[in-house]
Amino acid sequence: MGESRNKSDERKPGVALTRREWLMSLGSAVVLSGFRGAPGLVQADSHPARAPLPPGLYEPSLDHLSHALDSKGAFLPIRPGALTEYARPHPGPFVPQAFTQEEFAVVRRLVEIILGEDLKNASERLAPGAPASIYDEVAEWIDLVVTSAPGTRTVALNLPADQRALAIAYFGSEEPVRYLESFEPESVCREGLAWLGEESQRRIAKGFLDVDAGGQAELVRAISDARPDRSATHAGTRLFDFLKEETIRAFYTSRMGLKELDDHGNSFYGQPPGCGLPLRLRPTRSEPE
Repeated sequence: MGESRNKSDERKPGVALTRREWLMSLGSAVVLSGFRGAPGLVQADSHPARAPLPPGLYEPSLDHLSHALDSKGAFLPIRPGALTEYARPHPGPFVPQAFTQEEFAVVRRLVEIILGEDLKNASERLAPGAPASIYDEVAEWIDLVVTSAPGTRTVALNLPADQRALAIAYFGSEEPVRYLESFEPESVCREGLAWLGEESQRRIAKGFLDVDAGGQAELVRAISDARPDRSATHAGTRLFDFLKEETIRAFYTSRMGLKELDDHGNSFYGQPPGCGLPLRLRPTRSEPE
């Protein structure tokens, strides 16, 4: 649906980019990257008995998304024995675990630049203990990812051989498993934020948060996929790549992002709802191709 619309809109003067087009223009990334096909689907010939896999490195079930979308509140009551870790209200101001307060403020500002500032007035009605905006929600997700990384690596590295083999079979290759075993986002963030601070001082003689919006945009452009030399990689570009991927993942699994995608979860329809685009019939012999 989006592809047809984007193709019709591109290169038309005065046409505003959608958020997905803007995010993708920052570089080549796949929305919700890491998902390979529909969650939970496996090839029939790879697991003919369809026996449940033992605990291991598997993608989480997304069944909870339909329940979250059906709810009008910011938080869901957690059922006893639920395997999904739902977001809980903050007992007070959010305290980052992976970053200092100043580092977290920089991460939040980078999230704001990546997502676009048009969301500042798009936040829904706040609930007690909820993030103040979608930018805060995404930044808090990134803090959670970085905080959880050492434990994730430990679990991944200590999987029994049979469970690791099953995880590889589930994902279809060894690459995702090796990624979980080796990727260190805490190092990427620590080194990248240090680079950003030093570069900001070198160029403008100010810390990143003290630079005006135009200067911040220039610094981000220098490490984004829009930089002139894409082959040049360093701590700053690695930071941007990580933040961009997790920002896209967090936004498009948030309530706001799912609504933008017009995702209705596992809804039941009496008839196919269609995609809303006009039907394009194949040309007949009398019509030009």
